[in-house]
Amino acid sequence: MSSIDLSRYEADLAAAEAEVKRLRAENAKLADTYRGDPAEDARELLRRGAASLAAAKGRVEAARVALQIAQKTGSPYGLLARDGHVLGTVAVAIPGGTQSGERTRLIEEALSTELTAAARELGVVLAAPAERYTRERPGRDAEGRTVLDVAGRAEGDVLMPAVSKAAKNTRGS
Repeated sequence: MSSIDLSRYEADLAAAEAEVKRLRAENAKLADTYRGDPAEDARELLRRGAASLAAAKGRVEAARVALQIAQKTGSPYGLLARDGHVLGTVAVAIPGGTQSGERTRLIEEALSTELTAAARELGVVLAAPAERYTRERPGRDAEGRTVLDVAGRAEGDVLMPAVSKAAKNTRGS
């Protein structure tokens, strides 16, 4: 395991948690305002505040997972199996202009062993090919590799992809 600077991950987590705390305080003020004057525009502000808070909580969870992966693997890439979910990121060298079938093969080659091990850790088996558990991030990493988010959730005795088909269709493959 190589040594990486965990302080960046810890700072990201602290910033995300601070954002949640700030949004909770703002939402409490909005709720007090709404109780005093239950107008439709105040209700809309409450809805937006709730949506912002939910997104911020998602960022906290993502930062927490990134920190745990960095602690476990010593790199920003890897998978974490916990609480019936597999989460993480992988980097795959996919040359520009690669055909769809070859792209799928490269992802399978890079991910299937680690994903199978994570599923085994949860006591489940894969329900789909490894590529189905991924969503491509925009851009490339410092080494020019394609970065893929990986997500799966245990349902019964199988690990189901937790990446929506709509999210996958928005990537440029």
